[in-house]
Amino acid sequence: MPSNKAPARTSQPSSRPVRDAADALYRAAKESCHQHQRLAFVLGLGVDDMELEGVAEVAAHCDRILEAQTARYETVAAVGRGKETEELWRAANNLWMACREYCRRHAQGDVAATRLKRHSAAQFGELTVEYELEMSARLALKQTLAAYAELRPDVAERRAVARG
Repeated sequence: MPSNKAPARTSQPSSRPVRDAADALYRAAKESCHQHQRLAFVLGLGVDDMELEGVAEVAAHCDRILEAQTARYETVAAVGRGKETEELWRAANNLWMACREYCRRHAQGDVAATRLKRHSAAQFGELTVEYELEMSARLALKQTLAAYAELRPDVAERRAVARG
């Protein structure tokens, strides 16, 4: 059966690889934060398990994309800042560090939750600490996103327009 999918377009080399990778990282982080806010909202509604699982799956997918974009930025930035200003270079690296820390905390929370499926009160305390560290990393990420958007308002504007 023939596919209705359009063929994948080939990527063109970027003249501003650091900026482009940082912008992509910004968008991935912004979407991850949005989907986690949506998950918290849906949890508060007390919806059925099928809907909740779907929303949780979207949030998890966004987190995987964020991890991939974080790794991509690290690879691109390892070459150096290229044509970018010192200000953009610092903001992009701050964004990368905040994303990396959030991804690390999120992964640690998942490991702790999996390891402690059945838990005592003391182990519940450990889960609480992991959750609070993850939320602290998410808050730091949101603050870094705001700082990056201030420096690159056109990236934030395109995102707002895309949401329509």
